[in-house]
This record gives sequence, C-alpha cells and structure tokens, in this order.
Amino acid sequence: MVVLASRVALAAPVLRVEGRAFKDAAGRTVLLRGVNVAGDSKVPPFRPITRADMLTPLSGWGLNAVRLLFTWEAYEPTPGAYDAGYLDYYVQAVRWAHEAGLYVIVDFHQDGFGRALLGGCGEGFPAWAIAPGIPQATPDNGPSCVNWGARLLSDQPTHDAFDAFYADTAGARTRYLAMVKSVATRLASEPGVIGYDPINEPWGDEVTQVGPLEHDAARAIREAAPDTIIFLSPNAITSVGTPSALPRPTLTNYAFSPHYYNTFVASLHQWDGSGVSEAMKTMDDKAAEWGVPLLVGELGAAPDTSRGTEYLDALYAELDARLASATQWVYTPGWTPQKFDGWNVEDFSIVDDKGALRQNFRPRPYPAKLAGTPVRFTVSASAVELTWMNDPALGATELFVPAGSFGSGTPAADGDGIKCSFADASHVSCTSTRTGAVTVRVHARGGDSSCGLTGAEPLLLLVALALGRRLRLRRVHRR
Repeated sequence: MVVLASRVALAAPVLRVEGRAFKDAAGRTVLLRGVNVAGDSKVPPFRPITRADMLTPLSGWGLNAVRLLFTWEAYEPTPGAYDAGYLDYYVQAVRWAHEAGLYVIVDFHQDGFGRALLGGCGEGFPAWAIAPGIPQATPDNGPSCVNWGARLLSDQPTHDAFDAFYADTAGARTRYLAMVKSVATRLASEPGVIGYDPINEPWGDEVTQVGPLEHDAARAIREAAPDTIIFLSPNAITSVGTPSALPRPTLTNYAFSPHYYNTFVASLHQWDGSGVSEAMKTMDDKAAEWGVPLLVGELGAAPDTSRGTEYLDALYAELDARLASATQWVYTPGWTPQKFDGWNVEDFSIVDDKGALRQNFRPRPYPAKLAGTPVRFTVSASAVELTWMNDPALGATELFVPAGSFGSGTPAADGDGIKCSFADASHVSCTSTRTGAVTVRVHARGGDSSCGLTGAEPLLLLVALALGRRLRLRRVHRR
C-alpha cells in the first residue's frame, strides 16, 4: 500500500480546470475524493500533523486529496509579523501529503471570524483583525460553543467585524491579501499543491463583499502561483443546501466549492431521509451555470448520527451520479474521547484515537483518473461499472474499488476491447485502443457476488440511483 502511494506521488502532476473537469498533465479527467485535515488545526498550537505516518493511511482508503487547513491567527499573530515556524510546519505537512500520493488544496480557514468573536467560539482570524470598537470575547472553543453555528446567524459583533473587514476599515483586508500572497509565494514550488480556497465559509453579501474579496485574493495568489486552481466558497448560509448568489467570477482555472450539512444531521444527529438530492442538485446547477467543476469542500456526519450510514451513502451516491468531487469533513488524527475534534465539541472525525475508521466513513469505489470524458458511474451489490468516452492517446483509466467489495480475493475487471490489471487488491488500471464509448465492469471472479459492498439499505439506494430513479426529498435548513 505504501509502495503504491509513493509511486503515485512521484508522478502526481498539478491539475488544471478544463470545462467542468479537472485534468492532469496527461489530459486525463481526475475525480477528487478526499478529506479535510484536521479539526484541531483551529486552536493552539495549530499544528496537528506532526508525523508523515499520520497521512499515509489515506491513500489506502482510496482518498487522493486533502483540504489542508491554514490558520491566519497562527501565521500572523501581530500585524505584519509572520511566524516562519508555522509556515515551515505547513510546508512540511504539504510535502508529507504529496509523498503519500495526495493532492493538496490550501484552505484559508475561518468560522465565525476568529476566536475572539462569536462568544469566544469562532476561529481563524487574529484578534487584531477585529476593527476597533467591536467588543471582543475571551477565546473558549469548549462545551459552551456547541451551538456556534446557530449563534453565527444572529451574532452582531461577528457580523460587524466582517463588514469592517470587507470595508478594510482598519486595514485587515489589505493585510489578509498580503498574507495569502505570502503563503502562495512559499508554496509555489510545492508540486503537491493543486489550488487554494481563499476563505472558508465566509459571512457577508456574496455580490458586494464575498465575491470581490475572493477575486482579489485569487489575484494575489496568482501573482505567485499563476497556474493554480482557485476553489470558490459561497456564503456560509448556503451550506444548508440553499442556492448561492455568488456572481460568476472573471477568472479562469477555478471551481465552485460549496459545503453541505443537512440541518437535522448537523444539529440533532439524525437524518429524516430528506434534503440530499435537492441540495446536491442546487450545488451542481451553480457549477454548471459557471461551466466549471463541482468540488463539495465539506460534507459529513458525526458517527453517532441516526441513519448516518444511509445519509452518507446518499451523499456519495449523488456525487457518483454527477461525477463530482468532494472532501469529507474531517480527518483528525489527534481526536480524543474527551475533546473529540478539539474545537467546539464537534465530533466529525473519521478516525478514533487509535487511528481506526469510525462509523462515518468507509472506503468507496470511484474512478480516480479517466482517459477521456466520463459518461456514467454506477455501484451495485454485484459490480462497479464505468462508461467513458475513451481517447487511447491519454493512457490508462484508473479506478479505486476497495478490497473485499465483492467477497475475498482480487475481483475481475473486464469490458469489450478493454485490458485491465490490478496494482493491488483495490487499484485497477484499464486501457483500450478504441476511440469513443467504452465500459469497464469490476465484479467478483467467477460470478461470486454473494458479498456486496456493505449493508442492505445503502445498496438498495445505490441500485435505485443506478437505474435512474430519484428519491423525492424535501429541503430543510441547517442550524
């Protein structure tokens, strides 16, 4: 497994956006399926990834990307004075991720502005970035912050701080743009970095505040890294699945990167079966309007969510049907039973304190790289099928199909005019000399499909999607 990850890392090129797809240097379509790293990046000491082996398991679970949190407060604790040690830490984490075969999205992360706002429950921006006259709170990020999302909706000091920031009242916006350029300059030579998310879940008017900030941040980043992808996040309020009013940017090489959290799942840890299809359609429609790829920057559920497995299966089935990318929230190798993810009593980590996978994540099949344009991808109890418009000059199409999906042993992969081989029990590579539509089917050898992927109810849902049926779901609002 580690050998394979190292081989992939050495060959991993920077990606670009071409139409609604991510493309690698060979021209293959790349689907990103990854995870955010890490929940405890938000609080001191801000440096959760301390060893290379913290990231090496991810590629074995089929993940090929990380959205790596960067904290402004940690890097610029006082105006104009950067902490070189923090940036050194971040660069090392980027390199470890690349060595593990992972693409890196640099995520300038904040929630509720900063730790000195939202009643001490925010994170991201340093306290000095809060304009004079706005009352500050003592940083908390403990049990009293469990309802931070609901508090954000009506917390006036936080709203005032964002308004002052966008207006550059005290120069914080100017310093922010200088900061992102400084980071991009340092990371410009790192081959694992594919792009930047200028600001996580921003608060503010999308047309007059958020859009202009992201445009200016993209311009600052591209002064150092002209070919990097920009991942654009809409207003935080759209994370419940509501439409975004973010205007189409005057940029190239960018993607739409909204988030989605079902209200009941996030606040009550239970799913009523609704919301997923409509929310995913809303996000995909916006990406289609812009003519760019969709990468859902955050989605997920706590492990104790009632019907949580069904919920996550529904999310990933929608991603599969739309051939969309996503990075799940969150991988926190420093998770503990006492502090959970380490911030505001959130508990979304996909691993426990022993590094074992929890109930809110399982490795899933997906087409990682395609020698052409994807047409359809379906998963059922008996097979994984991928159809694409093949261009033989682009080389191999690569799929991840978790070992054990169809019983013991390495499965079979075949299709008319296709040759496939397995690098290991989970990674299959297929080539064809044909130009045009080709289909590969991965299934149990000898027709033995007695062991499906996992669970009867998720499989019924996946089969339904494969047959083209759609669940009728109603929209709900988060937090």
